[in-house]
Amino acid sequence: MSHETLTPNPPSPPGQEVADRGTLTRVCTAVLLGSALEWYDYFLYGAAAALVFGQVFFPSADESTSLLLSLATFGVGFVARPIGAMVFGHIGDKHGRRPALIATLMLMGLSTTAMALIPSHASIGMAAPILLVVLRLLQGMGSGAEYSGASVYAVEYAPPGRRGLFGSFSAAGVYLGLVLSSGALLITTSLTTDAQFASWGWRLPFLASLLLIFLGLWIRLRLEETPAFEHVAEESAPAKAPLLTLVRTQWRSMLLVMGLVAAPLSFSHLYQVFALSYMADAGYDRVTGTTGLLIAGLVVMITAPLAGIASDRFGRRPVLLVGAVYAAAFAFPFFALVDTGRPGLAMLALALAQGGSVGIMFGVQGVILSELFSTASRYSGAAVSREFAAIIFGGFAPLIAVSLAAAGGGASWPVGIYVVVLASITFVSAFFAPETYRTGLTDSRR
Repeated sequence: MSHETLTPNPPSPPGQEVADRGTLTRVCTAVLLGSALEWYDYFLYGAAAALVFGQVFFPSADESTSLLLSLATFGVGFVARPIGAMVFGHIGDKHGRRPALIATLMLMGLSTTAMALIPSHASIGMAAPILLVVLRLLQGMGSGAEYSGASVYAVEYAPPGRRGLFGSFSAAGVYLGLVLSSGALLITTSLTTDAQFASWGWRLPFLASLLLIFLGLWIRLRLEETPAFEHVAEESAPAKAPLLTLVRTQWRSMLLVMGLVAAPLSFSHLYQVFALSYMADAGYDRVTGTTGLLIAGLVVMITAPLAGIASDRFGRRPVLLVGAVYAAAFAFPFFALVDTGRPGLAMLALALAQGGSVGIMFGVQGVILSELFSTASRYSGAAVSREFAAIIFGGFAPLIAVSLAAAGGGASWPVGIYVVVLASITFVSAFFAPETYRTGLTDSRR
């Protein structure tokens, strides 16, 4: 890895020319809305897994067993994410960022829409959960390269000195998707009874994703390829196997990224999925949880860009370190607020947990994923590193949290310790990471 320190705002190197204002506006809009529309689907699945999939697809005399099986399918999607990262990362590095982003959008959107059409376990038996798992795997493949690809696209278009801000738009877009999915669930749960929601109400937000995908596709079809990729493609032929080149030459960066994303990946799913089931066990209704997630998403949409701006001024490492410390410090206060039994404090806890810990670290994640890899293998490097970390730290975080709480007799302190451990992993990784905010984006990483 390069530790060379350049001037704060170096001239644009070849392949990193500054685009005009109109192009930059289209890029930011496409990244923000494209990520939002795609991750609407993913968050919607997580919320449905916590609220209703247990009784619809995994009925059991023991409600805890149904919930665990339902949350396990949420984790299964993460198994497919590295596969999607490798497939679409290869496309993105060999054929361009644009076709890869369009393909991930289509795959994820269609698989999510199809979930709304699966009959319940009571109607077709075991075929129902099998179909759900298959579609969840396809959904996971699409998401496996979405966030990283959108981040790379934005960062490669960013003017010098603003890469952190541009990289944060994909994070803000992700949580705009959370706001949309939470809003859809809030409206649906408010207008239906518990029986109606379990029978057909939950299907409506999934069906709505088809309309959102058409909008997202229209946006992304208007994108142009990034100057950085076009410059590399003109200079030399793309590697036949970008992933193999990546593993051979930049494996240290891959390991570093896995540690850097451990906490934000885990917490985004821990607070969005486990927190819903924990709040339900504490006696809160579904409206409280979904409203809390909606507010939390709005907070992240503010803190993530602020973190990106701060990283452009002070560096990536200090911002990540602050986010990790905040996450560890708020681990136990989060549960203390939820355990008060007061809806207002429970929603505040979600907002502070997401907006503080996740918002700060997630806001800097996109630019770090891009800066630690060379242009020729940037898409694969960012996507594959992040998604292998997603299997280890992210996908099964809700399941681990439920198991820890059960082992503690329903107490929250084991989950609090789990949060501190994850925050410590990211803190240590950030402490030893090279500072990249003053280096040129096209500098080779080793």
